[in-house]
Amino acid sequence: MTASTAGAVPIPKRLPLLVLLAALLLTALVWQDTRQRVAAEVEGRFALRVEELHRRFESQIQAYVQVTRSAAALFTAYPEVKRAEWNRFVNGLHLAERFPAIGAVAFARVADQWTGPELVTEARMDGLRGFRIWPDTAGPMRLVTLYAAPVNERTQRTLGYDLLAEPVRRAAAEQARDSGEPTIVRTSGLKLDEGEPSPPTVIVFQAVYRDGQSPATLEQRRATFAGLVMTPIQVAPLAESVFGRMGDVAATVFEGRGEFPLYRSRTESPDRPLLSARRDLVLLNRGWTVQYESRSSFEEGLDRWKPTLVLAAGLSLSLLLSALLWALAATRHRALVIAGRITASLRRRETELDLLFNQAPLGIALIGPDARITDCNPAFARTVGVARDALVGTDMRLRAPDPAVTAAIDSAIAGESLRLEVDRLLMAGGRHSHFSLHLQPVSTPGDPPFVMAFVEDVGDKRRAEQHVHYLAHYDPLTGLPNRVLLFDRIAQAAREARRDGARVAVLFIDLDRFKIINDSLGHSFGDEVLRSVARRLHGAMRPSDTVGRLGGDEFLIVVPNIPTPGVAAAVAEKVMTQLATPFAIGGRNFVVSPSIGISLFPDDAEDAEGLIRCADIAMYNAKDAGRNAYRFVTREMGARSRERLDLEAALRRALQNRELFLVYQPQLRISDDLVVGVEALLRWRHPDAGLIMPNRFLPVAEETGLIQAIGDWVLDEVCAQIRRWHDQIGLTVPVAVNVSAQQFRDGQLPAKVGAALDRNGLQGWELEIEVTEGTLIDDIPSAIATLRALKQRGCLIALDDFGTGYSSLSYLHRFPIDKLKIDRSFILDLEQDGTGDSIPRAIVGLGRSLGLSVVAEGVETEAQLQLLRSLKCESFQGYLFSRPVLAEELEPILALRAPRSRHHAPMVTPAATEPV
Repeated sequence: MTASTAGAVPIPKRLPLLVLLAALLLTALVWQDTRQRVAAEVEGRFALRVEELHRRFESQIQAYVQVTRSAAALFTAYPEVKRAEWNRFVNGLHLAERFPAIGAVAFARVADQWTGPELVTEARMDGLRGFRIWPDTAGPMRLVTLYAAPVNERTQRTLGYDLLAEPVRRAAAEQARDSGEPTIVRTSGLKLDEGEPSPPTVIVFQAVYRDGQSPATLEQRRATFAGLVMTPIQVAPLAESVFGRMGDVAATVFEGRGEFPLYRSRTESPDRPLLSARRDLVLLNRGWTVQYESRSSFEEGLDRWKPTLVLAAGLSLSLLLSALLWALAATRHRALVIAGRITASLRRRETELDLLFNQAPLGIALIGPDARITDCNPAFARTVGVARDALVGTDMRLRAPDPAVTAAIDSAIAGESLRLEVDRLLMAGGRHSHFSLHLQPVSTPGDPPFVMAFVEDVGDKRRAEQHVHYLAHYDPLTGLPNRVLLFDRIAQAAREARRDGARVAVLFIDLDRFKIINDSLGHSFGDEVLRSVARRLHGAMRPSDTVGRLGGDEFLIVVPNIPTPGVAAAVAEKVMTQLATPFAIGGRNFVVSPSIGISLFPDDAEDAEGLIRCADIAMYNAKDAGRNAYRFVTREMGARSRERLDLEAALRRALQNRELFLVYQPQLRISDDLVVGVEALLRWRHPDAGLIMPNRFLPVAEETGLIQAIGDWVLDEVCAQIRRWHDQIGLTVPVAVNVSAQQFRDGQLPAKVGAALDRNGLQGWELEIEVTEGTLIDDIPSAIATLRALKQRGCLIALDDFGTGYSSLSYLHRFPIDKLKIDRSFILDLEQDGTGDSIPRAIVGLGRSLGLSVVAEGVETEAQLQLLRSLKCESFQGYLFSRPVLAEELEPILALRAPRSRHHAPMVTPAATEPV
């Protein structure tokens, strides 16, 4: 049914709406009447409850006031009441049980200047040795607290107190004397808690007259006034005895119309109570106000639910009646609308199914019981590579070249669901690919069964999986097996060797000085070198051998099923021979030599990780032997490796435990023996091994990267020591610190040096940076930039161990350096006949021509010094003058031999600042 047809039968709306409005109006009237009745009932119940509580509170107050009247009546009956009689009377009242708000009942007697001493004497005769009248104020009349019971430490402290000494009590006492009636004063008590916090308290005063009289006039009362009975009443316990157990109504007691309560039966709540009321209370000569508020327990007992129930019932009935009328009127209309919607839904579903079938990316075909294709979507035709018109009506068993597909179709027609993959033609005349085929039989009651065939081309997916597998097991740069596949090949070879009683050799290959090639010629050039090495290694091995790359310039060869270690040695020699032939890459010819370590299964280890580790140890031994060699792993190598690991761990602890320390060796000017410089040298005091020299632990620090942290510590410590010498002995010569290659190349050295100088308030010329030739020559542009940054900060630059490395004059004049240091190896040759002084002579001459100062290291004999003097070398350092010593041992030498004039950094010559 269309929308126009549905709209032709309008729904009758007027009658249901009129009935609904009338029912709602009636509901509102009944609800309002019920609400007013409940409110009146609630207010009446609350008023009755308040009046009941208020009467009880008034009665309780009168009962407490009656205690005071009773005590005063004792004097009316027995004018000469003694202390013991008073105590028995008060104890008989059982205040703690019957009147918990009263802490004591006291009596104060009138005394003048003649009767006052008699009172003191009487009290002391009663056993109160320390009784006195206080405070000590002059006055013709006193009202002295004589009795207070029950007797305890608190009540005893009130005895002797003059009530007339305090204005408030004096006024209340005079009012009680003149009126003859009880008088109440708001105070903190009977002086029971001096210096302590006290809750709100009132005192009831009742006058007592001589001889038990009850005088009628004011003059008679004043004339016969004998004293006062006093009863302090704490407001909180008094009110609590009435309101404390009331859970339905809360009460708050105020003095007069005050804002601050004397008592509150519950904590103040921000929520406004449902009901509240105020009642005034006349307490003898004072007025109180009591605020009453309903609590939740009172409110829960009210019939407040009645208006809500009436409203809910009325609304429900109104809506129900209207809904029934609406339903009756709309039944036919709804039936017509639902029919139209069902029709439209079926048409929409048919359209959606058609769109889903024809636009689905997955190939779908319908196969009848005779194996003929009754229909297929465009995706199916595209996937198999046959036109749709040519497929419909075709017997799929006849068009499928793969017998597995034909058998699967027969099984699906028989009612079996199948999945299979076809890596060939799916249908004759179609396209080649890798297909995933899913055959799902479908049967519905009353209809012939058919088969739905789902086809997907998974060729790209399979190729991607193969590529992922390749990346997971092969090195992308060289195409050789990577670490994962190498571990698997070693494990497989080990299993076969264990079965056949043979051996497996693992050769760990590291290319010598490859880092220099990579850094100087670029990473692209280095990658091509690695590919060339990989091709040669792979081409030289047997098909059963595995050549792989671990990473960087490290390769691994797995040689399975070898009878003797000699076969592994032959393979290593073959590798060295292959790599000995020069490589021609990018117009350059060069030779890459290997260092090879060899481990054997099962001799050295029984798993892949252990074999590789042992071969790695042997490879490092080959490097230590001079490179371009191979070594089999031995127990001694393992021990040295473990020793190295122990040394590394100990060195890490040494940094944390401050086991490293510095010694200093002075540099003297040969012409006048004055100290012109100091070199800081690093030492390690091991807690067990004792003193360890740098040549043993610094290589380990460089390999592990600890040299950075050590270098930073040395730099900070040297600058701090310069500051101490500057303050203590006025040091004016520079102190040299050696910088490692890693420190120099990380790009942070100028910033670290500047920060260390600034922290210690030093100038640049006070610190000399020593670097080796090898450090500078690796990356000349970067080295020049770093040296210039240090020179801009004012630091001095010394070239250490000059003559032992590259010593290229083409580079030397480009570096902004200040000093050359002749290596100690050349100094040892000075005393030899012939050409022993040729290199030192050349270095001194070179330094003079470039405007650089020259320092000779390792001078140990007087003869060496004389030869250096003849060569006109400027300065020296060595055991001839002083071994490296601690800072405190060097201070006397510096104080004696260091020059006193201010030192300035030498001017840099034009040759030293020539641009690159």
